[in-house]
Amino acid sequence: MLTRLYIKDFALIEEAVIEFGPGLNVITGETGAGKSILIGALNSILGGPVNADLVRKEASSCAVEGFFELDDQGQIARLADLGVLLEDGQLILRREIRGQGRSRAFVNGQGQPIKQLKQIGSILVDLHGQHEHQSLLDPKLHARFLDAFAGLDDQRRLVGQHWRAYRDSVAYLDRLRAERDALAAEDELCAFQLEEIRRLAPRPGEESELERELQVLDNAETLSQGGLQLYDLLYQREGAVYEALGQVRRQLDRLREIDPALGPQAAALEELIYEVEDLAGQLRDYARGIEVRPRRADELRERRDGLRALKKKYGGTLDAVLERARELAAREDRADRLRDELAQAAEHRDQTLAEFAACCLALSAARQQASATLSQALVATLGELGMAKAQFYIELATAEDPEGIVQRDGRHYAAGEHGMEHVAFHISANAGQPPRPLARIASGGEISRVMLALKEAVAGRDLVSTLVFDEIDAGISGRIAAAVGRKLQSLSAAHQTIVITHLPQIASLADQHFSVRKQQEQQRTTTEVVLLNATARAEEIAYLLAGETISDTARQHAREMLQ
Repeated sequence: MLTRLYIKDFALIEEAVIEFGPGLNVITGETGAGKSILIGALNSILGGPVNADLVRKEASSCAVEGFFELDDQGQIARLADLGVLLEDGQLILRREIRGQGRSRAFVNGQGQPIKQLKQIGSILVDLHGQHEHQSLLDPKLHARFLDAFAGLDDQRRLVGQHWRAYRDSVAYLDRLRAERDALAAEDELCAFQLEEIRRLAPRPGEESELERELQVLDNAETLSQGGLQLYDLLYQREGAVYEALGQVRRQLDRLREIDPALGPQAAALEELIYEVEDLAGQLRDYARGIEVRPRRADELRERRDGLRALKKKYGGTLDAVLERARELAAREDRADRLRDELAQAAEHRDQTLAEFAACCLALSAARQQASATLSQALVATLGELGMAKAQFYIELATAEDPEGIVQRDGRHYAAGEHGMEHVAFHISANAGQPPRPLARIASGGEISRVMLALKEAVAGRDLVSTLVFDEIDAGISGRIAAAVGRKLQSLSAAHQTIVITHLPQIASLADQHFSVRKQQEQQRTTTEVVLLNATARAEEIAYLLAGETISDTARQHAREMLQ
């Protein structure tokens, strides 16, 4: 609830501290004393519009600060969704307005955009009267009032959850289809490229192998002749290396007979002779194995040219060609898997749609039933509040749409996260007038009484903890005024309620009673707000009963009303 409102240099208020309490808080005062200034000050910290005229004439700026204490976990969670975290359930909203009309907003001492202040204010306070902070005039919120009355909040949230699941499934399916279409757009080209690379089937390092084999084939005759010549030099011809080494061996053997120490050298020479003989044999075999194969050479040249063509098309290197082949193969595999994923995604989309449609239709049926009950309850309450001829009608408008996702009785309807119908309140305040949208009603008193009736209907389920009523007593008196007072008193059991009134029947029921008074000193006019004690309350109510001249009878009547 709102526990404290601090006002500094706002309009005619030089400085005021108002300590509100739970239950029914009533504000009275003469016409023009400044009661509407309090509502304007409160509205400013709820994100309402401000201007330079609100700054007191003698001041350069003004400030309004509201202190809230919250224990409702629903409110605390909704504030947390806005990034507002509370310590010990305490929240401070502050608005500063400079003489140029510019303003700044603060939440728990931290600067915030005005939009943020307005979002926070809508969670904390419903203000009904002359200002713009009136949730009842916003048709977008009428469904929430109806759902709160019928206890359908959980069902509405479930519809929203299923709607988001369906929306996400559609988005996922669309992404898969877009991917499939993108793949299909290049499918023929990519399939050709992959087939072209696979047909040649290049291998890593293959180019160097090709070049080496071609070099051998192109020089086969030279290699064959050269190998035989080397064999001849090493082993075959007269005076060959093998023969010369034999002479060396015989010479070394004679020397070893003289000096056995030459044994290792003799052994090394023997090994060298064997190696020369073996090498000569290898060269002979190599030369004899060389073949002139022109057809094989042509095949290799053709493959080399094919590899060069692939390199030119796919990156300049064989590694780049192989990487492109891997990409194309992965793309081909993705296209195959995509078919299965599309089928699964379409099945999931259909499932989420069926779940959403079922919940949506159930919510719609519950709203249809509840709308008649709520209308009857509001008409009865409005009759008690002085609007005996009032008619109240709740329109549940649906939109047929050939592309609509919800079907009922063979027809398709548009639907979204709040259901399939647009909920709108219509009222006729006077006999003979057809019901019109509630937002077109000009009387602030009628709007306030409708809200009072509606708040009574949904008492205990409404998330807003503080209700403010201005001009709720417009055009009523006597028995109706007493009925309005009793309704406000009943409502204040579930919500902190702040009421500006001229009626003693309402003021006498207050848990806290404040009086707004205008003072003039040395051509300066200021407004003060005073919390009345029991004696002062009786005098204030007597004044409301009798006017400026208060009789003993009025005072006695006031005491009786308080009792």
